[in-house]
Amino acid sequence: MNSRFSLNGFRICLITTGQPATNPRLVKEADALVDAGADVHIVACKFQEWAEDADHVFENRVWKIHWLRYGMQAPRWKDLWQRLRRKGARLLVKGIGPQSGVTERAIHYVTPELTRSATRIPADLYVGHNLPAVPAAAHAAEYHDAHLGFDAEDFHRGEFADTPENALTRRITSDLEERYIPRCDYVTAASDGIGAAYADVLDIEQPTTILNVFRWSERENSVPENELEREVPEGKRSLYWFSQTIGPDRGLEDALRALPTLPDDVLLSLRGKWSPRYENTLREQANRLGVADRVRHLELVPPDELIPRTAQHDVGLALEQPSVSKNRTICLTNKLFTYLLAGVPFIATDTPGQRPVVEDLSEVARLYSPGEVDAFADQVTSLLAASGLKEKALRMARECYCWEVEQKKFLRVIQDVL
Repeated sequence: MNSRFSLNGFRICLITTGQPATNPRLVKEADALVDAGADVHIVACKFQEWAEDADHVFENRVWKIHWLRYGMQAPRWKDLWQRLRRKGARLLVKGIGPQSGVTERAIHYVTPELTRSATRIPADLYVGHNLPAVPAAAHAAEYHDAHLGFDAEDFHRGEFADTPENALTRRITSDLEERYIPRCDYVTAASDGIGAAYADVLDIEQPTTILNVFRWSERENSVPENELEREVPEGKRSLYWFSQTIGPDRGLEDALRALPTLPDDVLLSLRGKWSPRYENTLREQANRLGVADRVRHLELVPPDELIPRTAQHDVGLALEQPSVSKNRTICLTNKLFTYLLAGVPFIATDTPGQRPVVEDLSEVARLYSPGEVDAFADQVTSLLAASGLKEKALRMARECYCWEVEQKKFLRVIQDVL
């Protein structure tokens, strides 16, 4: 147990429409709460086959998961009903405007089921771990006369460009943010920029920033040696990018266009699941550039293998594109901290969200402006030529940017609320 914090006797319920394997932030917070003595329950949803397999690594955790299913993981009749219900709710919002009970059904397929499941669990604190989960957390907190919290990993209304095709989604998102977030007893955010954006538009107190860092102990997770050897072919150096989805508007084109100007032994390694049609688009461009054989695809892996596998690569890429949305401009993704904890130097696009951290890590990280391919190539060359970067990255991770440090801020917030 963390001796500085005591949550003995408190029951805390974390709620998400995702799966633990797709939400490492939720897992870290659940573990920290358990270590501080809390009785932790998680309401989560199964919806991706690969993540269901990955979720097996959490079977021995002390916290208890209450599962719902939707999409391809639900029976066909239920999937159809949930889709029709959401579509009908969105049509109502489009026709008559946001309405209590309707907007909640319009934002996600399983909001009613999530609410019922959360309300069945008595707790002292309910925490929404993404925006669609906040209505469920709020209703459960009201029913049990409990506290309410929200963890803003993104600035949700800012995830969508201000275009006519996004107008309905932005309207639904903004309505839920305005009705539920000000009711929270606390709000945490994944970056200073996300917290400041919510404080500004909702007139709430500045949320506490809890960075998307990882446990130092995750460096010790075991992966078979033969698997690690296959991460990067012998004699090659790897530029590495990962996400659940490999798709457009992620900055990958910058890396691809820079590849012909880099030494022939430098590869571009992409880990994730291809979005529809994007693989063909990227590979066609790679063919035109003459680097098709230097683009590698790596499959998704369980969360506990990510740090050891990342450590096999040479330069990490954090290529957020500010032109896509405001959220991309102010967010601070876990990629930066994954690379750091793996001892891998990295390159990041110069955005307001990423700039402060990268400048603090100037010995092991570099900035470049999105689209400036020559600058990207120069920064890659600089990192590949430097020595001692692994040791410097690990030192910064150990001293400042690991969960063992960051969780103290999180537990202080929870203890103050309870």
